[in-house]
Amino acid sequence: MKTKSTYLFLSCILSLSLKAQQIPSLSLFMENTYLINPAAAGSNQASPISLHYKRWWSGFNESPTMQAITGHTPISGNVGLGAKFFNYSTGPISKLGIEGTYSYHFKVGSSSKIALGLSAQLYQFYLNKNLLKLEEDNDQAIIYSSDKIISPDAAFGAYFYDDNYFAGISVYQLINRKVHLMNKDNLENRQVRHYFLTGGYRFDINENFSLEPSVLVKFIETGIGQLDINVKSLIKQFLWYGISYRTSEAISVNLGIKKSPIIFGYSYDILLSDIRKHSVGSHELLFIYQFNKSKTKIYSE
Repeated sequence: MKTKSTYLFLSCILSLSLKAQQIPSLSLFMENTYLINPAAAGSNQASPISLHYKRWWSGFNESPTMQAITGHTPISGNVGLGAKFFNYSTGPISKLGIEGTYSYHFKVGSSSKIALGLSAQLYQFYLNKNLLKLEEDNDQAIIYSSDKIISPDAAFGAYFYDDNYFAGISVYQLINRKVHLMNKDNLENRQVRHYFLTGGYRFDINENFSLEPSVLVKFIETGIGQLDINVKSLIKQFLWYGISYRTSEAISVNLGIKKSPIIFGYSYDILLSDIRKHSVGSHELLFIYQFNKSKTKIYSE
């Protein structure tokens, strides 16, 4: 294929499939673990609503972006519910979706809990042909392609937590569905399963200072793996800052404030890959509002 449109489309798909961005990497996941684990729904006695935004590779026109709105809450008995609205876009391609979550929580020991969660998802892939400049008017890869496709999917997770620590495992894109925006004779893309393993602990040094190391291990069934190592410091239960290392990709500098009922965070990714020669880094913003704490216990006595 000789058209610019085809090369652009292939570039977008390859960036999603080969660089693990079917589900993109987020630097502030530890502030909202529900983003990467459905079992975390209802694990907070408050009911947080979060707004999340990230732009990768600033300096590129139409570089990848993500916007997400999430919310979850405990309800009667052992049950938590959650919802997520999200949009990922890369050039002319976007993935707009909705997710609904059910979680069930058990008490383990004196204060720890374990939860199992299942999410149902529905998302739409969209190809904006108006952003494509054709060199050949009869480009069959575009003429015979769909501009949108709607696809169902699911996610499952387990989450072990207490006030001072958390650990979880989750898997997304369980259905492993093929996506054909272009006709399958020209290009085929499959939504491969993504696995997330997380853990973190809060060390209270004194009443004014705490340290919260955490890790995130990502694995994709195509054989791609990645590790995030994070350290966060919280001063006087108000100001927090930290640093993260994502293997072969970026070092992130994180900063935020936490004053009930509001949490705000910003992260700047210093790129380590070759793309740093052409980009000024990646930016991420997070805003969380926590509604009144629930009077309902999330587990049975």
